Amino acid sequence: MEGLSHEEKLRLSVLRDVSKICQEVGGQIKMELEKDVINLIGELIWKKMRVISQDLEHFAKHAKRTTINAEDVKLLTRRNPSLRATVCEMADKAAKKKRQGKEKATEELS
Repeated sequence: MEGLSHEEKLRLSVLRDVSKICQEVGGQIKMELEKDVINLIGELIWKKMRVISQDLEHFAKHAKRTTINAEDVKLLTRRNPSLRATVCEMADKAAKKKRQGKEKATEELS
């Protein structure tokens, strides 16, 4: 892996992990996936991740922020109602947990 760029290393990691997941899921459903199919799925996921990351970056920049936050992810899922509902639920839980942690820290300081 020496001599590879950071992006190339990330891509190979994604492809390796997708291969492991495909093999595990294939075993669970008692179905073998051809190596070419696994490679296609890996490439599809890699390309989709790149598009998603670029979209998230653009959303944050448009809002004049340097940090991607949950609102950007919600915006990303705007065209998929069921995914958006899941993301909103997860974001709400995370925000609640964060608030509780801050409240606890404030109480400990008092």
